[in-house]
Amino acid sequence: MPGKKNLSVPPKFMPNKLNFLNFDKEIASSIGLNEAIVLQLIKTQTKNSLTFLRNKLLFIDEKEIQRVLKKLLKLKLIEETSKDIFSFKSKNEIVKPERKQNISKGYLPSNNILKEAKSLGVTEDFIKIKLPEFRIYWSDRKDKSFSWDYKFLKYLLKEWRAEEEKLNKASKIKPIQKNWKPSKEALQILEHAEIDEKFIVDALPEFILYWSERNTASDSWNSKFLNHIKNQWVRYQNLISMVKKPSRMNKDWNPSEDCFDVLSLAKINKSFAVSQIPEFKLYWLETKEMRNCWNSKFIQHVKFRWKAKHGNAKNVLSRLKDHEWAINFKN
Repeated sequence: MPGKKNLSVPPKFMPNKLNFLNFDKEIASSIGLNEAIVLQLIKTQTKNSLTFLRNKLLFIDEKEIQRVLKKLLKLKLIEETSKDIFSFKSKNEIVKPERKQNISKGYLPSNNILKEAKSLGVTEDFIKIKLPEFRIYWSDRKDKSFSWDYKFLKYLLKEWRAEEEKLNKASKIKPIQKNWKPSKEALQILEHAEIDEKFIVDALPEFILYWSERNTASDSWNSKFLNHIKNQWVRYQNLISMVKKPSRMNKDWNPSEDCFDVLSLAKINKSFAVSQIPEFKLYWLETKEMRNCWNSKFIQHVKFRWKAKHGNAKNVLSRLKDHEWAINFKN
């Protein structure tokens, strides 16, 4: 039978040995599978007490049957003729016609369908916007349907869910907050990557400052932070691996380009960093101390000088201890 499906049920569930239940697949796709099953059973039986339905539908939980009945009553597809006795409303305006029909040019959904849509959270304005689209689409296709009401409700709910997802995503796209912190999941990922915790803590203020000044909105700050930390950790590893054993400063030494990259992320321009090289070299040439990474020491020195020059005003580099935000280890 067109538009019908058979639901096979083990005999032990059916007191009268009936092995099949029919339901309308179009109704099932519009208002739910259990709703279609219960509606079809009520339609084909004369006596539909709650007890009768429970005995016939042992594969559906009793609470679910009661929920379905309430929904069918709300849709005015059935009526309660007496306490816990239900019958099919054959003259209801949204009952499926006997034959498939093309959608009419002036199609309007029934009041019951509109009420059902609104009860599920769909706004009246959204319905008004989607109705012309629905009419034009199906008019162009020239398809036929047993019930355009059911088809419209299905379409409306699908579009509404998509709109809700869109609005939900948009609500999460925000500029970074000054007190933003990475999630526990993000920190666990960094921990599994064996990135030092202090390194992460020191990188956070500059990360927030960088994106705050750009007033960039995003819904994935954790992902951005993960990428930032991983990139800086690799850069740090490269820096500290440049010298395999402690050595003294020599007059020909110059910082690597990676040093300037790290300092630029901390909002310190290259010209300022370059101007600090002579003083830095002179000091360490005179002390004759041994260090295993002069690049790291130079970054600390430049940041200390930058802090002294620019003071504390609105500068996250001004901290009680001058630790390099990306390279926070003594060398």
